[in-house]
Order: sequence, then C-alpha cells, then structure tokens
Amino acid sequence: MNKKIDNQYLISVIMPTYNGEKYIAETLESILNQTYTNLEIIIVDDCSTDKTVEVIKSYNDTRIKLYINKTNLGIGDNSNKALSLATGEFIMMQDHDDISSHYRAELQLKCLLDHPDITGVGLHAESFFNDIPPSGIYNKFDTYHIDKTALEFKPYELYSYPAHQTLFYRKSILEKLDGYYSNKFTVAGDLYFINKLKIAGASWILLKDRLLGYRVHNNMTSKRYKRRQIYKELLEISLIFIKKLFPNISDSDALMHAQLMQRQELLYIDNVSLVNHFNRILSLNANNDYCDDTALKKETVSQFRTASILANIYSPIKAYKVYQSIDELKPYTTSFWKFLGEYQKRFFRNLGWIIFGNERKLD
Repeated sequence: MNKKIDNQYLISVIMPTYNGEKYIAETLESILNQTYTNLEIIIVDDCSTDKTVEVIKSYNDTRIKLYINKTNLGIGDNSNKALSLATGEFIMMQDHDDISSHYRAELQLKCLLDHPDITGVGLHAESFFNDIPPSGIYNKFDTYHIDKTALEFKPYELYSYPAHQTLFYRKSILEKLDGYYSNKFTVAGDLYFINKLKIAGASWILLKDRLLGYRVHNNMTSKRYKRRQIYKELLEISLIFIKKLFPNISDSDALMHAQLMQRQELLYIDNVSLVNHFNRILSLNANNDYCDDTALKKETVSQFRTASILANIYSPIKAYKVYQSIDELKPYTTSFWKFLGEYQKRFFRNLGWIIFGNERKLD
C-alpha cells in the first residue's frame, strides 16, 4: 500500500439503528476491524424492540458511543441526532445491516487527503442477499481507483447520486446546510440529504472500488414500503432539487427530468419530448454554468442512450435513430453494434416494467 496514513484524523462513523439484531454484530465487527483505527462509532438506537442494544453492549471497545432514544424519533430525526453527536473531522456513513471492507476508512480518507478541494468520496457497493457476504470486500486493497473525477461527477449527479451508505465526507460541509434529513421522507431520506449536499456545493469523487457489501433482505426499509410510495418520494425530491439547480427550468422539463431519474418511466415518454428535453438541459447549463460543458455532453449522451432505448424498447433501429438525433451529442455517440449490445441489456433488465409497468404508474 502507498504510504500509511497516521491516525491523526478522527473519523465519525454514523450508524443509526433500529431492530438490527440479526445483522448488527457482523456490521459492527467490520468497522471495529478497520485498518484505520482512529474512529468514533456513533450508534443511536431508535427504541429497538429486539436485542440490538444488547448485542452492541456486548462489545468492549471505547470507540463505540451508544445512545438510546427514550422515544422513537423516526429514521430522519434519528439520523439527524447521530450526525449532531459527531466530533470527528470526517464523516463515514454505515447502515446497520451492511458490511464495510476493512480498508474502507483508510482508502476513502486517503482519497480526500490527496484531493483537498473535494467534499467527499463515494464508492460502488456490491449487493448481496441475506447471509452470504460478497467475498470480494475481504480482499486486500492496496490503493483506491477513481471512477469519476469531480469534473466528471458533477454532470453525473444531475441524473444519479452516490450510494448513501458509501459516503465519506468532510464534516465542515454540514455547516452549510439548514438541517440534514427529514422524517417527511421515510424511504428516500438519503436522496433528500444527498441533494441538500449538492445544493450546498458539495463536490464528489466516485471510486471504482467495491469497499462495501450492501445487504438485500426483506426487512430493509425499501422492502417494507409499496413501490408507489417509494416512487412518489423519489419524484418529489428530484423535482425540488432540479428546480433549485436550474431556477429557469419549466415545470414540464422539471417533471421530465425527475422521471428520467426513475428510469422505468421513460417507457411512457414520446421521442419528440425526449429530444427537446435533452436539448433544453444542455441549453440551461450553458446559461447557468452548473458544470463543465464537455463533461455534461459526455455524461448526457450516456443518459440519452438509455432514454432512447427505453422510450423505443420494441425497436432498436428507431431507438438508435433517436440517439443520433441531437447534433451536439453526435461526436460522443457509439456505433450501432455497440448500441445494440446496450439495448439488449436494457431490454432484459426492464422486462418486468415492460410487462407489468402499467400497474406501477401513478394515478
């Protein structure tokens, strides 16, 4: 590994808990065994009805700071309380059912120290089901590998965002926020918080490294709510923040952009509206200068490819013609044969929406 980082920086690991008895031990051990050891592990339990607290108390490590709420605060306010208790210079998010690589804190910290003008670092998480963790996160990681630089990430975040549970950032950015999470959003509160960071001017680097195992199980928050509620929250949050990023955006374009972020909705958008919308986004950026123009075009062509495919899911030839129809993006487009490979992946990935999509549309 590159020159070892000393332990001069305190990292606050934020871990709100609620009924996490089944997985909390494995999660906690992944943090206690980090190669970077100057940590405070802030656990705020929101009135768990199982043995979560007992499991946590069984660990004898002074870095664990356990707080137990007297009344249930809800997922948003519980996360707010945990953040308010952080005293470290850096914040590392950790869901109570996920598993971090032992090298995660060290590598994310090193990346931030190497890039002093950047707010935070995100990762690619590797999903796993129930009790079979991905073996890859236990590998030895010698260094970090950048997937998207800050310049590349800014246009990327117009359409996407880093996985909340992978975030590692400078605590100082919190001073620019008027509040953090909100109980209004029970399922998509993480996106609400990330978008607040975006509006506050946060800059991100995205790493290729999969330093976190994202556990998929039936008791996770997103599984306990109906798809309709999840969609409504995501749509509302996306609308709020696209209007803040581009104050001059029309209501129709703001709605389409929010739909673009929920990719399956593209199945119901006509080609003329789609092309016009992407042209207007390029124009809005030219006027507002939100991000680098060339970087935006390179990111937009990727998003436009996906949009063209999903809007023309039964005709790859028609989809490709739409994909080639914006002059500003043509220099960045791919050949038909490469496009066809992406079309096939998108078709099978969205087969459920193609067959059952009408059931999931909003009233």
